[in-house]
Amino acid sequence: MWTSYHQHGEPDPDFLRRMNPPENEVPVALPQNRVLARTDDVAVAVIGLHVYTTGVAFQLVARIRPSAQEAVGRDLNELFWRHGPGAGRGFLLGAELADGRRAGTMAGRGDGDGLIFHQGGGSGGDSSIEQTWWLSPVPPPGPLRLVLRCDDLGIEETTVDLDGGAMAGAVHDVVELWPWEPPRSSDPEPPPLPDLPADSWFAR
Repeated sequence: MWTSYHQHGEPDPDFLRRMNPPENEVPVALPQNRVLARTDDVAVAVIGLHVYTTGVAFQLVARIRPSAQEAVGRDLNELFWRHGPGAGRGFLLGAELADGRRAGTMAGRGDGDGLIFHQGGGSGGDSSIEQTWWLSPVPPPGPLRLVLRCDDLGIEETTVDLDGGAMAGAVHDVVELWPWEPPRSSDPEPPPLPDLPADSWFAR
């Protein structure tokens, strides 16, 4: 299960509070929109980064040139949302903090070092997708490295650094609306993970 528990079997409230963007806060928006990867026919970017006291949320945006969609042979809905055997690797996304902690698609919701990193909901169609992602805790000062790979779209493994210092500094301007309360229901089981590329950042 994604939820962490105390030794007596009760959910860990601190872990639950960091599982998703807190609904009792108004976050701080930062201008850190960045293109992660781009080819003649495909582009992937990070937009809409928001800082909360417990982490950062952002949108992963992918676009395929409509005239090239047939040549690509896979639509974005399939690459983003399908899981399990036969689904291919799809999009692989990872995050590495300045202190060396890291988590990614292959590690599920956390990597054992106190990180939570997972996708949320999204929208779009065959040639355009926007997908939310959540990283907790807030990155420390220094570069926040995002790692992207999508073999099915010809996107080689690439990295982009965001400003973790700006994120850490923005925490002080987050507005708390009321004290946090735990959710009334637990999260479902995570989807099965795709095959792991042995030579990639995600394998280390």
